[in-house]
Amino acid sequence: MGAGATLLGVLAAVAIAASLPGTPARALAPAAPVDPSAIAATPKAALTARLELALAQPFLAEAQVGVSVVDLETGEVLYQRGEALPLNPASNAKLVTTAAALGILGPAHRYSTALWREDGALSGSVVKGNVYLQGSGDPALVTADLYDLAGTLRARGIKRIGGIVVDGSAFDRDELPPGFDQKDELASYRAPSGATAVNFNTFEVHVRPGDSIGTAPFAGVQPPVDGIELSVTATTEAGRRRALFMEYEPDDSDIALELQGKVGIDSSPTSLRYPVADPSIYAGRVLAHALERQGIKVGRAKIGLGQIPKDAVFLVAHQSAPLSVLVRSVNKLSNNFMAEQILKTLDARPGPATFAGALERVREHMAALGVPTEGLVLGNGSGLYDNNRVSAAQLTALLAAVYRDERIRPDFMASLAIMGVDGTTRSRLRSSSRAGWVRVKTGTLDGVSALTGYAGAPDRKPIVFSILLNGLRKSDASQARALQNEIAELLALHAAGQPLVTLLDAKNAGESGVLDEDEE
Repeated sequence: MGAGATLLGVLAAVAIAASLPGTPARALAPAAPVDPSAIAATPKAALTARLELALAQPFLAEAQVGVSVVDLETGEVLYQRGEALPLNPASNAKLVTTAAALGILGPAHRYSTALWREDGALSGSVVKGNVYLQGSGDPALVTADLYDLAGTLRARGIKRIGGIVVDGSAFDRDELPPGFDQKDELASYRAPSGATAVNFNTFEVHVRPGDSIGTAPFAGVQPPVDGIELSVTATTEAGRRRALFMEYEPDDSDIALELQGKVGIDSSPTSLRYPVADPSIYAGRVLAHALERQGIKVGRAKIGLGQIPKDAVFLVAHQSAPLSVLVRSVNKLSNNFMAEQILKTLDARPGPATFAGALERVREHMAALGVPTEGLVLGNGSGLYDNNRVSAAQLTALLAAVYRDERIRPDFMASLAIMGVDGTTRSRLRSSSRAGWVRVKTGTLDGVSALTGYAGAPDRKPIVFSILLNGLRKSDASQARALQNEIAELLALHAAGQPLVTLLDAKNAGESGVLDEDEE
C-alpha cells in the first residue's frame, strides 16, 4: 500500500472516530481542506497533509494556534497557520533574550565580580576600612566563587577587614523582573534581580529525618548566613512519606523560617529552595561567611550598601563563564533568573541598567535582524507569566537570522535542548530515529504550550519551526506536548527525506513501548 493510500486511511479513520459516540463534543479545529489527489504528489504535500491532520485534533478547537515552518535549505515556507498571531510564548521568550545577548554582547562576554578596598586602608594584614563587593549582573555567581575570592585575599596575607559594602549600582535597583508581581507565590524561579547576586538569589534548606519517630528532623540553611533564621516544628513519622511545608516571613533583609509537616523516617534527605529577601545584603552576608571560613575576620557584622570610592584600590575579581556557556542554562534548563539577569545587562544607556532600557534595546536588535516587530510585545526576558506577545513567524524569522550569523550560530544552537538527549526535552522523542536531530526551546504556562527550534538532517540546512498554543485547558497539557513531539518528528523525518512514520504512528499500529514520557 502506498504512502498516499495509507494517509487516506488515517484521514478516514479520524473522520469515522469523530462521528462515534463518546467523541469529545468540541468541534475539530479549522484546518485547510486536504486534496486527496495531492497527498502523495510531493514530499511537501505529504508533510502538509500530516500537519493538517495533527492540528485537527479536538482539544485545539477553542485554542489559539500559531505555527510557522520554514526550510532554511530552500527558503521555502513549508507550512503556516496563525503564523502572524501574537501569542504568549511562555519560555520561548528566552530565545529572544539569548539571541539578543549573543548578538549584542558577543559569545565571549564575561561578567566580573570584584573586591576593592579604600585607598590607604591596608596596614600589614589588616584592611582598616571597608572591602567593597562590586557586581556587574553575573547570572551564575555562587558561594564557591566568593570562597575563591576570599581565599585569594587570605593567601595574600589579609587576616582582618573593617566591614563589607556591596555595590550593586550597575543596576538601577534590586527588584522583581517585570510581570513577576502578577502572582504572589513563594517560588525559587520567582527570585528578585540584582547586580550583585549570589546563588540565583536563592538559598536552600536541607532536611533529613530524625533519629527516631516523633523527633524533629535535622534541618539547616545552606549557605548558613546571618539574617536567615530557621525553626523546626516538623516531626519524624513512620514510613517514607514526606509532607513538608515552610512558613516564610520576610522582614526587610531578614527572613524567619518555620519548617512544618512530617517526614518519613525511611525517606531520603531532601532540599528546598527559596528566594532571598534582599539580594545585595544577602550577597554581602555570603561574602562575610566566605571570609570567616577562609580565616579572615570581619569587624562589622552589618552589611553596608554604596558605590566604590573613586580612589578605591582593586583587590581581586571573579570572571564568569563566557556568555556562550551561560546561555545553555537559560535555554536547555529554562533558568528564569539567569534570563532576567542577562536581559538587564543589555541596557546600553548611560547610568544604571533598567529593564525598560534593556527591553527597548532587544526590540531594536530584533528589528535590525530583519524580524518583523508588528504586534511584538517584550515584557520580560524569561517569559514567566503573561507579559509577552510573539508570533510563530517572528520566532522562525529570529531563528533564521541567527542561523545566518556565523558569529553566534554555533553557541545559540548549542544552548538549545536536544530532543531525546538533554535539557527539558531529554525524554521527548527519545525512542525516535530522529532523536538528537531536533534542537528546541520549550515553554509552558497555565493554558500555554510552546516549542520552537531547528529540525535537522545530515548534509543540509535545518528546518526552523515554531508551535505556539494558547488558551489550552489544564487537561490539554499532555496532548499539546504530544502534538508538538509529532510535528517536530515529522519535520526531522522530512528534512532527512525519510517516510513520515512517527512514534505515534507506530503506537497506533499496535507496537508497544514506542512512546516516550513527556517532560517539561
